[in-house]
Amino acid sequence: MKIRLRYFSFIQDFTNKSSEEIETECKTVECLLEQLSSLYGDEFLRIIKNGLGSVRVTILVNGKANVNNINDGDEIAILPPPSGGELYVSKRFDLLEEIKKFREKAPPEAGSLVIYLGFVKGIVENHKVYELKYEAYEEYTRRRFKEIIDEVKKKYNDLVDLQIIHVIDNMKPGEDVLLIMALGKGRKDAIHAVEETLELVKHTTGIWKLEIRDDGEFWVVAGNTRVRRNEKGSST
Repeated sequence: MKIRLRYFSFIQDFTNKSSEEIETECKTVECLLEQLSSLYGDEFLRIIKNGLGSVRVTILVNGKANVNNINDGDEIAILPPPSGGELYVSKRFDLLEEIKKFREKAPPEAGSLVIYLGFVKGIVENHKVYELKYEAYEEYTRRRFKEIIDEVKKKYNDLVDLQIIHVIDNMKPGEDVLLIMALGKGRKDAIHAVEETLELVKHTTGIWKLEIRDDGEFWVVAGNTRVRRNEKGSST
């Protein structure tokens, strides 16, 4: 049977590709990983099974975790935890225009607008940052954004509306990357909703970044963990 494989973040350092289709007779993920180890080496298999330091690797089958059986036509994604509405792909957003449009949606019962804006740092760990290259498992992330919005809306009674915008592109220091906006009947639920949404976006979605700095290139995963990008199979 034929399956599609997707590789993200430092996993690509072993495969030198972001995706591929392969023929397999395996019916389980465990069997498939053994097959892949013959292509990409024992270190590849070790990191997928045991993680890289404190960073664990997740395997999704058609976007779902904890699935072992695989079938013809399935998509298997191998990915580390992410670094951290709508998902805009290769498109900058106009900050003031997005705020204006969201504010205009406020119904009569709303009385507050809370905003979080994330933009690219120019200095990290005392090193100059030249560029951040974002990548995403788009299908999974779009679905996860919707789930986050639904979950947070159910949790906070005074939350009227919530929106998430994340750019996936090559970004320079100072450029806007993430916008979270909440409309609330009062301020408290809107503030808490934005705080919780930010953490969920950073830790439970399929978005990663490659940080290009004056001391090398680093995959940013698991919230804020940096894994140096080296030659194939040598991420440390």
